[in-house]
Amino acid sequence: MPGTMISGHAVAFLLLVQLGYHSALRSPSTCCPAPCQCFSVTTMICSDDQMMVIPLDIPSQVKTLIVVASGMGAVTPTGMGAVTPTGMGAVTPTGMGAEIPQLTKLVLLNNPIRSISPLAFDSLVSLEELEISGSPLTSIEVGTFHKQANLTKLLLNNNKLSYLVAGMFDFQQKLEKLQMKGNFLMFLSGTLFRNLHNLRELDLSLNRLDSIDADHFSLLRKLRTLDLDLNQISSLSPYSFSANPQLKTLSLRGNRIAWLPQEIFAQLNNLEELNLKDNRIAELSVGVLPSSLKKLTLRGNSLAQLSSSTFGRLEYLTYLDLSQNQLSVLPAELFQNLTALQHLDMSENQLKVLPATIFRGLFLIRVILLQINKLGSLEADLFKDQEMISKLYLSGNSLQSVPYAFFDPLDFQGLVQLHGNPWRCDCGLQYLHEWLNYSSNSMEDLTQVYCSSPEPLKGMSLTSLDKEQLVCVNSSRFNSTRPSDTIKITSTTATSATKQCTLQDINGTIAITCKLMECPDFKIEAHFEHLNRDYSYISRKTFPEFSQCSNVTVTLTV
Repeated sequence: MPGTMISGHAVAFLLLVQLGYHSALRSPSTCCPAPCQCFSVTTMICSDDQMMVIPLDIPSQVKTLIVVASGMGAVTPTGMGAVTPTGMGAVTPTGMGAEIPQLTKLVLLNNPIRSISPLAFDSLVSLEELEISGSPLTSIEVGTFHKQANLTKLLLNNNKLSYLVAGMFDFQQKLEKLQMKGNFLMFLSGTLFRNLHNLRELDLSLNRLDSIDADHFSLLRKLRTLDLDLNQISSLSPYSFSANPQLKTLSLRGNRIAWLPQEIFAQLNNLEELNLKDNRIAELSVGVLPSSLKKLTLRGNSLAQLSSSTFGRLEYLTYLDLSQNQLSVLPAELFQNLTALQHLDMSENQLKVLPATIFRGLFLIRVILLQINKLGSLEADLFKDQEMISKLYLSGNSLQSVPYAFFDPLDFQGLVQLHGNPWRCDCGLQYLHEWLNYSSNSMEDLTQVYCSSPEPLKGMSLTSLDKEQLVCVNSSRFNSTRPSDTIKITSTTATSATKQCTLQDINGTIAITCKLMECPDFKIEAHFEHLNRDYSYISRKTFPEFSQCSNVTVTLTV
């Protein structure tokens, strides 16, 4: 969240861990002023919410100064001070940097800084890295960094900056990394980055930008990574990125983009990773995606259909995420040119059927995610070419069975999910039953594959059944796809209780076997349906010699 301040103690601890030092390793030759600690000869960390100013006697060897969660409210030309009731910074006897011109890295993290004088860093001419993050700072004046010509990294994250004045970065011609994520920026001047000719990484995520124009990044010829995640961008110029031919990673996740201009990526011949997750894109025109892509994320958009040529040029693509869209039908040729593809996610769509050849030629693919769709059936040779697959998710669909030998082409050393389907546990599921028992180590949800029909087996785990219980009624009197609708057991005694009833194929004869408590009188009713007519078999039994109930197995042959 923009402007969020991090816990000072947590940040201080993480910094110590990242530095890889322990207080026991503190250099005895370095005298650190309280409340700071020197964890090496060149690195000093100050973290105390009662510390209002930077200590004066900083050792001359210190190159890195990190100030975390202090009480400093302002950075002034004569020191770092606390905000007084009048809003002015308290002045220290020496100027900021007057005693530490040798600093190459300064980090001001999670301090209550509300203002920075444009002359505050004038003496720090050797700075190469500067971070001012996690503060309530709303603006930075032009000239604040005019003496930091050696900066290569500038981080201004999670403040409350609402605007940046043109010329602010004019003297940072060596800058390679600029981060300003988590602020309140709504607008970018067209000349803001005009002198950043060596910039390689720019992060403007978590702001409030609503458009990207052609001139915003027009002079960033060496830019390789651009992060515009979680803004409010709804409009892109066809030439927004035309001046950034070296761009390798572009992320536009979590915006309001509904349409991509045909020429938007035309000049990005080196782009390898494109993230368009969680936008409103309803259509992808043929040729809009650059052929250099290796990773493409389109999760959480409004795609309802795709042309067979949508991904036709993406021969280097290894990762494709189409999840959480509205796709119901896919062209058989959709992936035919994606011969390098290794990861494919089509989960949480509306897919009802997959063409038999849709994965043909994808020999390198290792992950296929199809969970939470509406797939009712699968072609027998669907995964014929996927011998290297390591993860296959088919859970949460409408599958009742799988074709015989369906999994045989797969050399499974990986994981499968099949739960959440309405499995019909009859003879058509004998192959799956056998495969599950043989490949139990590959199943993430082995005991969660439940029968939805027939009625006697409903709710039972498929792996808990014997193969003989998976039968189909093969008689001219009965519909072979519906071996049993209901089996009802009634008894005249209150103490009798229905136990497990199952269908079994006993030497070609269909039998209903029930385990129940034998009582003086009971009745088994088996109801079948064929051609809209009901058939019933009723078995009655009386045991007058038994006044008590005991376990008994009763078989009704039909």
